[in-house]
This record gives sequence, C-alpha cells and structure tokens, in this order.
Amino acid sequence: MRIFLAEDNEDNYLIVKSNLKKVEGPVELLWAQDGKIGIDMLKLEESIDLFLVDIEMPKIGGLELSSWIRKQERFADKAVVAVTASVFEEMKNMYISVGFNFILEKPFSRKEFLDILQKAMNLS
Repeated sequence: MRIFLAEDNEDNYLIVKSNLKKVEGPVELLWAQDGKIGIDMLKLEESIDLFLVDIEMPKIGGLELSSWIRKQERFADKAVVAVTASVFEEMKNMYISVGFNFILEKPFSRKEFLDILQKAMNLS
C-alpha cells in the first residue's frame, strides 16, 4: 500500500508514520511538506492508494492540492482524507463538497486514524 501524506508539521508526519506500523502488510509512506512539493512529487507518481492531506499548509494548501489530485485521471478512484483541526460542521461539509472522502480531526487517536484508514481503503 502506498500512502501519500501532505503535511507541513514534522510531528504530525511522525505520528502518522508511527500509526502505520500497526497496519498489516507493507506500507510505503511518501511525505510532502507542503502542497507545492506535493504536486511536484505526484507528477512523478503513477500509483498512490490513499491521500492524507493537511488543510493548512504553506505555499499551496490542502484544498488546492486535493483539487489538483481530483483532476488526475490516475488518482480519480482513490480516497482523499482531509487532516485538519478545523472541525466546524460547515467546514466539514465544505471539505466533503470539494472532493474529500473523509475527515480526520487533529489531534487524532491511533484508533481514529486506523478506522479512517480502513474506511478509505475499502472505498478505493
């Protein structure tokens, strides 16, 4: 399984990396520190199974990055998860309306992370 994480906070990257150790089977985690780096990296990738996208990032934010991902035919059927601390109901609805499949609220527990991961992988 190949997971792409766009996240500008290294601590959050390390939390995701740690949580992925609990997943059965091989997992490759690709990490972009902002949306611009993410787009540059994804231009070279043919296969990603799941996207975890932080909403608030420098240069290019998560909304713009997810919009770019959704326009790529090779990623069209893959789940995109918004990772955010902005959890107001109207924000959640907006994230879903612009193409995110799921929302993972920061801070999240290992159980919450693994539950979202399972749901997202079942969707893909």
